[in-house]
Amino acid sequence: MEVYEDEKSRFNQNIPHFAMETDDVKPGFTQLRLEYNINQFSFEQCEEHNGKHYYSSALCKQRLMVIGAHTHGPCITDKRELTDSAWCLHCKTWVSPAVQWITRTSNSWPCDSVKQNQISNFDESLCNFLFEPQLTLYANDVEKILKSKLSVNANLISNTYISVATIKTSNIHKEKIIQTVLSHQSSIKYLCKYCMSMWYNLFAQNIPLNSTNNYNKYSYKQYKFCLSTLLQNVHHDAVSGWLMLASLFYKTKQYNKALHIIRYSMSKCTPEKLYRHMSMSDIHYQLLKLQSFQRKSLMNLKRTMFVDCINFTLFSTLTPDELQMDESNELFYFPYAAYAYFLNFLCHYHLKNVRQYEDSLQGLQLVIKENYLIGGRDSEDSMLLRIALQVLDDNKFA
Repeated sequence: MEVYEDEKSRFNQNIPHFAMETDDVKPGFTQLRLEYNINQFSFEQCEEHNGKHYYSSALCKQRLMVIGAHTHGPCITDKRELTDSAWCLHCKTWVSPAVQWITRTSNSWPCDSVKQNQISNFDESLCNFLFEPQLTLYANDVEKILKSKLSVNANLISNTYISVATIKTSNIHKEKIIQTVLSHQSSIKYLCKYCMSMWYNLFAQNIPLNSTNNYNKYSYKQYKFCLSTLLQNVHHDAVSGWLMLASLFYKTKQYNKALHIIRYSMSKCTPEKLYRHMSMSDIHYQLLKLQSFQRKSLMNLKRTMFVDCINFTLFSTLTPDELQMDESNELFYFPYAAYAYFLNFLCHYHLKNVRQYEDSLQGLQLVIKENYLIGGRDSEDSMLLRIALQVLDDNKFA
């Protein structure tokens, strides 16, 4: 979604557009009128008044509400009443009352020494928190994390409601964050590396793309930018970052490159890997009790042992076209193994490798039958199989 004060402002045709209305509202507030829409999702977030649709904060909070939470003014308060969370829409332009802020003096701001002192204190306190003896990772703790609804909800909310504008705004501070982290010899680097990898995953999905067959300077620059971004998104789990890179090659019709990345990522997807909602076996308990695993940080353990789902954000430019055949404009959240076989099938199909795409289709069916690395997402697997059969125009099964 994009918000503008000036209705004549240029906006993206692929994103819903809201215009500000400041008449008959309190100072500092605005109503957001839906000016341009392309999907049902935006209508569901609006209320109709006098034939016009306005963005509803009440409906937004209702959609974001989790079990046990309640509203607290403009915020959502968690079950334990420890945290208030507020979600905002970002406006890319300065609103009229804030134009004077652009040239305001910075004499009253804290000096650099005060800022560095605060950053240093934060760094030290965070490291002490992460590595207290009682926080050592044990097998039972891992199992609780894998089955935690909080983990699922946190990923869903962050991946669903983060906007392109928010990502671009955070990019302004990225370099300063990296410099600050690298200037300290502490394990906070691993936490930041994990978070930055997640950030790159989301950011890459909003970079406009064209097929590399349609060469021009701008599209090639965008492709190279997306490629370099995805190469930095492989640090938050064992394999899903690589598969997102394969999706880029598929979208740009570089099928052989995509197949190479898929084979590499599938080689890392071994039975001892951890995934959401799984029931841990004796092998997992024995592995996690080894001293070599006990010495690993949580972030390092998750990067090497955890297999996460493939998450395509709303309007992601990396989503295969075949997944958008129903024009639902929805989020896609697929188990890794099933999506790997599905993407493998699509690549061989476009290369007209009949034997190979038949093998990939059988592999996808076997993954569903054996419930391999699925973690309670059977419907998404069935959707992939249905679309694969639809691509083959097999009306008997699709």
